[in-house]
Amino acid sequence: MEGLNSSTNNDQTDTISMTKSGEATSTDSTTAAIPVSHEPCTKPDYLEHSNVRYNAANTLLLDDDNDAVMMEWERPLMNAHANILTHNGTKGKRVLNIGFGLGIIDTALQSYEPSLHVIIEAHPTVYKKMISDGWDKKPNVRICFGKWQDELPKLIAEGLEFDGIFYDTYGEHFTDLEDFHEGMAKVLHKRDGIYSFFNGLAPDNLFFHGVACNCVKIQLSHLSLDSEFAQCEIQVDEKDWDGVRRKYWHGRNTYYLPIVTWKKDTA
Repeated sequence: MEGLNSSTNNDQTDTISMTKSGEATSTDSTTAAIPVSHEPCTKPDYLEHSNVRYNAANTLLLDDDNDAVMMEWERPLMNAHANILTHNGTKGKRVLNIGFGLGIIDTALQSYEPSLHVIIEAHPTVYKKMISDGWDKKPNVRICFGKWQDELPKLIAEGLEFDGIFYDTYGEHFTDLEDFHEGMAKVLHKRDGIYSFFNGLAPDNLFFHGVACNCVKIQLSHLSLDSEFAQCEIQVDEKDWDGVRRKYWHGRNTYYLPIVTWKKDTA
């Protein structure tokens, strides 16, 4: 979910910019020179990028600007997300993933043999890669090619429910995340469904990270959902960023993995 901008604060020009799955950074429009890492990262034209490409090792996905859509260092985090979304690795769950990227979390989810595995992916290059790699032929996998804004309402209309839902889009605005939550709540299994997202909220600033996490927590609470954040240790080597224009993670070793469930009096 690289690239989400939230609203301005009071009468100042500072904004919270959210990259990958919501990097939030404070930027001041009165500053003449803004570091690349602090530029607004919303990319409404991302789906039109024609040079979105994988490296030879399939460990890096770049857009036209050489910004990373997804990277291999995320694998331990994706594995942890998949385990939680399947209720500690329980087989036969129904799972929904928004944003394929390198296919890391979808590979992890497949290891738990889901009874239904829906993947929504919007970029033509990524979709083509999915098909060439045979994802359309994997057990119980259903690929929805298109924007989640178009595909999620179709799943809602079908009356589908999912035990686990994951969100990790690219180039969207923070309000897109909030809109997704409105729809997500309609397909998350009411008794014991679990929702999570890639938590790149303010990776370079722990204070803003806490603020952004609490903003999401409050919004989800209005939907009768409880949120907690499990601590995971993660190491990202400086050389992992070779060939990438800007980082979407800045040196913190602790990742706060969102675990979102229905409030006890809701199910």
